[in-house]
Amino acid sequence: MRKILIVDDDPEILSLVQDYLEFRKISVTTLSESRNFIETVIRLEPDLIMLDIALPDGNGINLLKTLKSKPITAFIPVIMLTGQSSPEIQVDGLVSGADDYVTKPFDLNILYARVISVLRRSLKQTRSKYDQTNLLRYLINRYTKRDYTIYTKMLEEYPDHPDHWRGFQPDLIVEKGAKYRCYNFETSQSILEESFIERLKLMAEIPNQWEKTVEINIIVRTKENVKIASRIIEEDKLPITVKFIKKTATKS
Repeated sequence: MRKILIVDDDPEILSLVQDYLEFRKISVTTLSESRNFIETVIRLEPDLIMLDIALPDGNGINLLKTLKSKPITAFIPVIMLTGQSSPEIQVDGLVSGADDYVTKPFDLNILYARVISVLRRSLKQTRSKYDQTNLLRYLINRYTKRDYTIYTKMLEEYPDHPDHWRGFQPDLIVEKGAKYRCYNFETSQSILEESFIERLKLMAEIPNQWEKTVEINIIVRTKENVKIASRIIEEDKLPITVKFIKKTATKS
């Protein structure tokens, strides 16, 4: 079931939209204030957020900017809900990362159509990102049990990189003794991007910056991606290992 988080200080709107969407088999969670917004998003893993601009304890645009600044939540689509209809407000929301903009009062049927439209465009990417995050937590849990030091730019509870780290920062770095292991998570889409080969070359430079042993890996989830990535790595003679992880990792 698709999941939506609605953040609005109007209890009538929350109740009305929640009842309407849940009747259409969409799971809805509501917040009436900005406190614990990011924590709720991370815990809930919504497919879409509907976010009011004027909140009693904060500004929806600022919440949107915070959401989009964090790798773990930046991919979640957002529809702004607001009674402010000025072009400046709409532009500010869209430039800050909103996917759509709905002005109050609104027609529930039109709102639903916009929700479905945004979900249709983003659902595959959103699920892929959550899959990567769950896999990241799975690997962190495994390496933590083996007494590795963990670094990742994807979760705030860990430092991004070791002290004095230079150059490209992989999605996950684990350190133990005189060895680093580095991982980047790649999808079918990211492998086909022009930046993929440049990202590989930047990763390949990491071992040259350290006296420690450094193992460089990319993780893919399909056998076809193994073939594509391996071919590119072999052609450019890069010191990178492709790891295929098929299982759906669960969060610890």
